[in-house]
Amino acid sequence: MLKSSYLYFATVLILTLGCSSKKGAIEPPTGGGNTPPNPGANTSYIAAPIKDANYDNNLNELYINWNNADDKWDKKNEYIGTEFEFYTLLSSKKVQRRFVPNTAFFGQLTVKKRDFNNEPSTLRLSKYRSVIVTPRIALDEIRYRTLYKNEKGEEQKSQWVLLKDQGKAVNKTYVASTYFMQNVTNPVQISFTSESSKPTKAIADLVGAGNEERAKEEFKRWYYMQVSAMSFDPFNLAFDPYSKLDILIKDGVGVANAIDYPNHAIGRRINYEASVNNPNSALWRMPDMYNVMLHEMGHCIQWMPRDGKYKKSYSTSSGTSIENCDRQGYQEGWPDAVKIANKGYDLTTQVGEYKTAMAYAYEDPTANKKFVWQIDYNTSGAFMSWLRAYDGDFVRLLPWTVLSDDLTNAWSLEDAVGVILAKSYPGKTMKELWEEYREEVTKFIAINGG
Repeated sequence: MLKSSYLYFATVLILTLGCSSKKGAIEPPTGGGNTPPNPGANTSYIAAPIKDANYDNNLNELYINWNNADDKWDKKNEYIGTEFEFYTLLSSKKVQRRFVPNTAFFGQLTVKKRDFNNEPSTLRLSKYRSVIVTPRIALDEIRYRTLYKNEKGEEQKSQWVLLKDQGKAVNKTYVASTYFMQNVTNPVQISFTSESSKPTKAIADLVGAGNEERAKEEFKRWYYMQVSAMSFDPFNLAFDPYSKLDILIKDGVGVANAIDYPNHAIGRRINYEASVNNPNSALWRMPDMYNVMLHEMGHCIQWMPRDGKYKKSYSTSSGTSIENCDRQGYQEGWPDAVKIANKGYDLTTQVGEYKTAMAYAYEDPTANKKFVWQIDYNTSGAFMSWLRAYDGDFVRLLPWTVLSDDLTNAWSLEDAVGVILAKSYPGKTMKELWEEYREEVTKFIAINGG
């Protein structure tokens, strides 16, 4: 195993299991697997049969495909969604959540990639697919009941059943990034370049144990971890499948940034700080390089709205400025959301970021932001990632909302939430979500010694 892979998976193991011995942690399931009573259940409606179930331990995502071809499922035409009971990722709180896909908006949504006259792209969202974000240790305790709507428009519910009792074992070895690397039709080509006294060998030594080709394969894996965090399958990618990604070692960058290279249609480049005058720079350690690269790779595949919904005037030393709160918050927040979904962070640092975010007021938290969930980078990104508890596909659906005709000229995370949760939780307000998020984060900070 590569040196970087070892460090990365060690980090994942710590972040995934690090809470297991602390107060509030998930305990292994006990008892005989009996489910509690099922108030409101209609015995003529069965729990949806499972086609397959795969779990990615890196993303903490459980993917379930419902077997809509099963002849024994006589009510499949009345199926609208599923309600799950599962443990949340941050605080290990057991919740029940409705997952009713908004296929009316996303089902066959075709959007034009409005940058540089790219070809239109279509999202084929199946209502027979559910994604739950939960710790691996809690998989055996997940239970679900199926939601139906009969001919009269009345909602019906099946009995609650345990996922593990449904005759389909969860594949716990599934790795979405590997699946993408093996199946994507236009695989990215990674290159390393230097305009500094620090040679490209420095990347090979750090990431590939001295072997540049191995380092490129590792970077490719990182890139496809980004893709797998926000796409449905290799043939339905919610991004331009750029054929080239160049990593340029350069002096004076600061940290890193992403640009078009050699042009927008062909590829991207990440300019990365050489740190030649600071040989002890964290940028040239692992997993720090991994964490930075995940954010910048997010920029490489990011779609942007034309404009934001909320604007705010604020005073500066040179006069009055106007902040496009939503567009800027999304620009830096969404790559951090993908990074956080991929565990691209140091736990101690993340606890500090959460503590900082919790200290802000909900409205007018800073001079240049209208709402706290618009604050760039980790504050907005961590909140976006947490919203996967309401829809496991939340982060990967956001790029489609920023390009939809309904939102792109006045996009806001608030309106994107309204669209994504329109069927599951209509009328759910951002303030309600933020307060629930605050409660979870507060518990996470306490569990992790903050």
